[in-house]
Amino acid sequence: MKHIAIWKYFSSFETTSEEIDSSAFDNKLEQVESEIRALLAKHGLKLLSQEGRFIPMEKMSTCYCDACGHLMMNRDENPARFDGSPLYADLEFVILDGGNHEGRSLCQECLPISHRWGLFS
Repeated sequence: MKHIAIWKYFSSFETTSEEIDSSAFDNKLEQVESEIRALLAKHGLKLLSQEGRFIPMEKMSTCYCDACGHLMMNRDENPARFDGSPLYADLEFVILDGGNHEGRSLCQECLPISHRWGLFS
């Protein structure tokens, strides 16, 4: 029986509204895509598709965990998360839930389990 293996990779970078409006990073992304295609081809793989989304960090209360650096959404500040939008459904594993604890923004894995958004709470 044949199977097709499909892998999904996520990457991120911070940008500004001005850079988005001016498409300032388009050349950089085209170069990265070209290098990824070449690397995959070297191992007999193909780049089938890619997509990008811009998430307004302040509006969505998205930041990096103060303890481990993982991308997170501070649910104490944005309890609605992505409001169930299917556009963001695959980002649940990339942008973790998190919250405030003792003056720090911590992801669900670094929050104590007693915290509402702690991983096992």
